[in-house]
Amino acid sequence: MNKESKVYKKYRVIRRKYIEFKRSVKSKMKIPFYPFLAVRFLYEQWKLGHAPSLDMLMFQTDSPLERMLYYELRYFYKGQIAPQHPLGPYWIDFAIPKHKLALECDGYPYHSSEKARLHDRNRDAYMKRVGWKVMRFTYKDLCKENIAQTMQQIHDYTMRATPKQKKAN
Repeated sequence: MNKESKVYKKYRVIRRKYIEFKRSVKSKMKIPFYPFLAVRFLYEQWKLGHAPSLDMLMFQTDSPLERMLYYELRYFYKGQIAPQHPLGPYWIDFAIPKHKLALECDGYPYHSSEKARLHDRNRDAYMKRVGWKVMRFTYKDLCKENIAQTMQQIHDYTMRATPKQKKAN
Protein backbone atom coordinates (compact mmCIF):
# COMPACT_ATOMS: atom_id res chain seq x y z
CA MET A 1 0.00 0.00 0.00
CA ASN A 2 2.86 2.38 0.79
CA LYS A 3 4.27 1.87 -2.70
CA GLU A 4 0.84 2.54 -4.24
CA SER A 5 0.50 5.78 -2.29
CA LYS A 6 3.95 6.90 -3.50
CA VAL A 7 2.96 6.17 -7.08
CA TYR A 8 -0.32 8.01 -6.56
CA LYS A 9 1.50 11.02 -5.07
CA LYS A 10 3.87 11.11 -8.06
CA TYR A 11 0.88 10.93 -10.37
CA ARG A 12 -0.76 13.87 -8.55
CA VAL A 13 2.42 15.96 -8.83
CA ILE A 14 2.73 15.25 -12.54
CA ARG A 15 -0.96 15.94 -13.07
CA ARG A 16 -0.68 19.26 -11.17
CA LYS A 17 2.25 20.33 -13.36
CA TYR A 18 0.30 19.38 -16.48
CA ILE A 19 -2.76 21.35 -15.34
CA GLU A 20 -0.63 24.39 -14.49
CA PHE A 21 1.04 24.19 -17.90
CA LYS A 22 -2.32 23.85 -19.63
CA ARG A 23 -3.71 26.86 -17.73
CA SER A 24 -0.68 29.01 -18.53
CA VAL A 25 -0.99 28.18 -22.24
CA LYS A 26 -4.72 28.87 -22.09
CA SER A 27 -4.18 32.27 -20.48
CA LYS A 28 -1.48 33.18 -23.04
CA MET A 29 -3.78 32.14 -25.87
CA LYS A 30 -6.40 34.62 -24.61
CA ILE A 31 -4.08 37.64 -24.90
CA PRO A 32 -4.79 38.41 -28.59
CA PHE A 33 -8.52 38.24 -27.79
CA TYR A 34 -8.37 40.63 -24.79
CA PRO A 35 -9.91 43.56 -26.71
CA PHE A 36 -12.86 41.42 -27.81
CA LEU A 37 -13.22 39.86 -24.38
CA ALA A 38 -13.10 43.32 -22.79
CA VAL A 39 -16.02 44.47 -24.92
CA ARG A 40 -17.91 41.30 -24.05
CA PHE A 41 -17.24 41.74 -20.31
CA LEU A 42 -18.33 45.40 -20.41
CA TYR A 43 -21.54 44.39 -22.18
CA GLU A 44 -22.21 41.61 -19.62
CA GLN A 45 -21.80 44.08 -16.77
CA TRP A 46 -24.08 46.63 -18.38
CA LYS A 47 -26.69 43.92 -19.07
CA LEU A 48 -26.57 42.77 -15.43
CA GLY A 49 -26.96 46.34 -14.16
CA HIS A 50 -23.40 46.94 -12.97
CA ALA A 51 -21.23 49.96 -13.67
CA PRO A 52 -18.95 48.64 -16.42
CA SER A 53 -15.28 48.44 -15.51
CA LEU A 54 -12.39 46.13 -16.31
CA ASP A 55 -9.72 44.45 -14.24
CA MET A 56 -7.33 41.59 -14.94
CA LEU A 57 -9.11 39.12 -12.64
CA MET A 58 -12.07 39.06 -15.03
CA PHE A 59 -9.86 37.49 -17.67
CA GLN A 60 -9.05 34.60 -15.30
CA THR A 61 -12.67 33.46 -15.00
CA ASP A 62 -13.71 30.44 -17.04
CA SER A 63 -17.43 31.03 -17.61
CA PRO A 64 -20.17 33.65 -17.70
CA LEU A 65 -21.56 32.10 -14.50
CA GLU A 66 -18.27 32.76 -12.70
CA ARG A 67 -18.23 36.32 -13.98
CA MET A 68 -21.77 36.89 -12.67
CA LEU A 69 -20.50 36.06 -9.19
CA TYR A 70 -17.28 38.00 -9.69
CA TYR A 71 -19.12 41.21 -10.65
CA GLU A 72 -20.87 41.08 -7.26
CA LEU A 73 -17.86 39.97 -5.20
CA ARG A 74 -15.46 42.61 -6.43
CA TYR A 75 -17.34 45.45 -4.72
CA PHE A 76 -17.23 43.85 -1.27
CA TYR A 77 -14.01 41.84 -1.39
CA LYS A 78 -11.73 43.86 -3.68
CA GLY A 79 -8.15 42.66 -3.31
CA GLN A 80 -9.22 39.50 -1.43
CA ILE A 81 -10.62 37.45 -4.32
CA ALA A 82 -8.45 34.82 -5.99
CA PRO A 83 -10.04 33.34 -9.13
CA GLN A 84 -8.92 29.85 -10.15
CA HIS A 85 -7.08 29.39 -6.86
CA PRO A 86 -5.09 26.12 -6.55
CA LEU A 87 -5.73 24.06 -3.43
CA GLY A 88 -4.01 20.68 -3.36
CA PRO A 89 -4.95 18.78 -6.50
CA TYR A 90 -7.95 21.03 -7.20
CA TRP A 91 -8.72 24.52 -8.48
CA ILE A 92 -11.31 26.67 -6.73
CA ASP A 93 -13.47 28.94 -8.92
CA PHE A 94 -13.10 31.77 -6.40
CA ALA A 95 -11.26 31.75 -3.11
CA ILE A 96 -11.16 34.27 -0.34
CA PRO A 97 -7.99 32.93 1.32
CA LYS A 98 -8.18 35.30 4.28
CA HIS A 99 -11.37 33.51 5.37
CA LYS A 100 -10.51 30.09 3.89
CA LEU A 101 -13.67 30.31 1.83
CA ALA A 102 -14.07 28.44 -1.48
CA LEU A 103 -16.83 29.64 -3.80
CA GLU A 104 -17.82 27.23 -6.55
CA CYS A 105 -20.12 28.03 -9.49
CA ASP A 106 -21.99 24.95 -10.67
CA GLY A 107 -23.36 25.33 -14.16
CA TYR A 108 -25.74 22.63 -15.33
CA PRO A 109 -23.71 21.52 -18.38
CA TYR A 110 -20.63 20.69 -16.27
CA HIS A 111 -22.24 19.48 -13.06
CA SER A 112 -25.27 17.48 -14.21
CA SER A 113 -23.76 14.00 -14.51
CA GLU A 114 -23.35 11.59 -11.63
CA LYS A 115 -19.60 11.45 -12.28
CA ALA A 116 -19.33 15.24 -11.95
CA ARG A 117 -21.37 15.25 -8.72
CA LEU A 118 -19.12 12.54 -7.27
CA HIS A 119 -16.05 14.55 -8.25
CA ASP A 120 -17.55 17.64 -6.57
CA ARG A 121 -18.26 15.67 -3.37
CA ASN A 122 -14.64 14.46 -3.31
CA ARG A 123 -13.38 18.02 -3.86
CA ASP A 124 -15.60 19.34 -1.08
CA ALA A 125 -14.43 16.61 1.30
CA TYR A 126 -10.79 17.42 0.53
CA MET A 127 -11.29 21.16 1.04
CA LYS A 128 -13.09 20.58 4.34
CA ARG A 129 -10.26 18.29 5.51
CA VAL A 130 -7.73 21.07 4.93
CA GLY A 131 -9.90 23.59 6.78
CA TRP A 132 -11.76 25.42 4.01
CA LYS A 133 -15.47 26.23 3.90
CA VAL A 134 -17.06 25.42 0.53
CA MET A 135 -20.10 27.26 -0.83
CA ARG A 136 -21.63 26.08 -4.09
CA PHE A 137 -23.87 28.26 -6.22
CA THR A 138 -25.99 27.42 -9.25
CA TYR A 139 -27.22 29.72 -12.00
CA LYS A 140 -30.46 30.14 -10.06
CA ASP A 141 -28.51 31.40 -7.02
CA LEU A 142 -26.70 33.98 -9.16
CA CYS A 143 -29.72 35.38 -11.00
CA LYS A 144 -30.83 38.93 -10.24
CA GLU A 145 -33.71 37.70 -8.06
CA ASN A 146 -31.46 35.63 -5.76
CA ILE A 147 -28.05 37.31 -5.89
CA ALA A 148 -28.77 39.41 -2.79
CA GLN A 149 -29.40 36.26 -0.73
CA THR A 150 -26.24 34.67 -2.12
CA MET A 151 -24.13 37.71 -1.25
CA GLN A 152 -25.71 37.84 2.21
CA GLN A 153 -24.75 34.20 2.77
CA ILE A 154 -21.13 34.94 1.80
CA HIS A 155 -21.06 38.14 3.87
CA ASP A 156 -22.49 36.38 6.94
CA TYR A 157 -19.82 33.70 6.76
CA THR A 158 -16.95 36.17 6.32
CA MET A 159 -18.21 38.26 9.23
CA ARG A 160 -18.41 35.15 11.46
CA ALA A 161 -14.99 33.92 10.34
CA THR A 162 -13.22 37.22 11.07
CA PRO A 163 -13.44 37.21 14.92
CA LYS A 164 -12.20 33.59 15.09
CA GLN A 165 -9.15 34.47 13.02
CA LYS A 166 -8.39 37.52 15.18
CA LYS A 167 -8.42 35.34 18.32
CA ALA A 168 -6.09 32.79 16.67
CA ASN A 169 -3.48 35.47 15.89
